[in-house]
Amino acid sequence: MAIKFRTLITVLLSFAFLSSCDLKQQTESTDKESSSGFVTNLLSQNDELSEKQQSALDALNTLQTSSVEEDRLYSTFANIQQPFYPADTSLEITQSELLVFMRQFVSKNYQNLETEKRNSLVEKAVLAQEQYLVLHCSSTEVVDYDKGLPMLGTWVLPGILGRRDLILKW
Repeated sequence: MAIKFRTLITVLLSFAFLSSCDLKQQTESTDKESSSGFVTNLLSQNDELSEKQQSALDALNTLQTSSVEEDRLYSTFANIQQPFYPADTSLEITQSELLVFMRQFVSKNYQNLETEKRNSLVEKAVLAQEQYLVLHCSSTEVVDYDKGLPMLGTWVLPGILGRRDLILKW
């Protein structure tokens, strides 16, 4: 009887293990698609970063830890459901457009850093990618997007290099 019981336990554990592997594969493929429906295929966690990309992530880390006010700019895991979703809209911007926005953002929120240091960090930070998706989460009811992306509310730049989401709280 003890042998039958052990055999039964072994079969059940094997089945549970195999089921969990299948569930993990399904979850991983679903995780690649974010809540807004887009898929980020830039880099996986195992891909090597170029020197420029690593420098960009380092600059973002420095900015994250240098703001006067906490949680103005911070990173989370890539493509996760953010607490301020759903986004009001999404727009794609170029590296040069992000540079303009980031300069304004840091000049407003990083007065504790010298201007030269702020500009250097921003110039490095935007080099991570050529294009960025910005999910805008408004803090007000009415936003006029005809004039471009407003510098208010919360911006989420999801899946930067497939490694992190960047959140900017204007």
